[in-house]
Amino acid sequence: MTPDLERRTLGRTELRVSVLGLGTVELGTDYGIRAPGDFGRPPKAAALTLLRAAADRGVEFFDTAPDYGTAEALLGEALGDRDECVLATKVAVPADASGRQVGAADLRREVAASLAESRRALRRETLGVVQIHSADLDVLADGTLAQALVEARDRGEVRFIGASVYTEAEALAAIDAGCFDVLQVPYNLLDRRMEPRVFAAARRARVGIVTRSAFLKGALTPKVSCLPPSLAPLAAAADRARRALDVTWDELPAVALRFCLSSPDVATVVVGVRTADELAAAVAAAAAGPLPDAAVIARAACAVTDERLVDPSTWGPL
Repeated sequence: MTPDLERRTLGRTELRVSVLGLGTVELGTDYGIRAPGDFGRPPKAAALTLLRAAADRGVEFFDTAPDYGTAEALLGEALGDRDECVLATKVAVPADASGRQVGAADLRREVAASLAESRRALRRETLGVVQIHSADLDVLADGTLAQALVEARDRGEVRFIGASVYTEAEALAAIDAGCFDVLQVPYNLLDRRMEPRVFAAARRARVGIVTRSAFLKGALTPKVSCLPPSLAPLAAAADRARRALDVTWDELPAVALRFCLSSPDVATVVVGVRTADELAAAVAAAAAGPLPDAAVIARAACAVTDERLVDPSTWGPL
């Protein structure tokens, strides 16, 4: 019997999406902690089966990006004809050789080419959601890339636009911009930076919140034992959270996912899976719903204040 997954409204888009979303970076490229025997993308046939199984089990939100290797093409082949599935992709910030954002004319050309390739790969005439990938303060303040997406939305190439960010300042800037329908942010047991200012601001602006990093790239799973010595303080923080919740390492991922669902401001929690067993565990955890009471959530309050520890983009090779 397939568990029932709760649906929530994704901000002003009015889309009703499953509270469990599926990320695809692990399907299109090798990603995460290099745990022995538990690392590396699955074969193509297995990835396609996994994506279809997720949709059959009620997952309706899928997050991808051109930068995720073959992920867009896999998603399009598996679910391009499943209209009930929201396929959310991204557009990278076009940059020159020095890493600076290109001029307006080149930017529009590169964004148009990226959107066209995403439509082809995802097998969708209109893209459901397109987010600026890693939108920093300079990109948000400049506004040229956001305007290019607004124009694509006006042309009917994109239904809704958003920004994927790392920091509280970036999240608030994206909300203040006023043009974004969706905001993707990191959020988990150890990374509470988006509480309460970002969630409250998004609620007021009716911007839909998508969260990622529920397992903090594996730090909130048994793979934590494979973290390098430089991340020992993060491993210790994860262990404090586990002990505070009185769960085993094998039980922690389900609790970590349910913690994210405990915020009513979160529309969907994007998690990555590589195997059928991981998918089944994620669906079961989401179907169990938010953590049961405020006392449990309070015990889970083990926030790490050092942003370098909770931001995987700063970790370096694993």
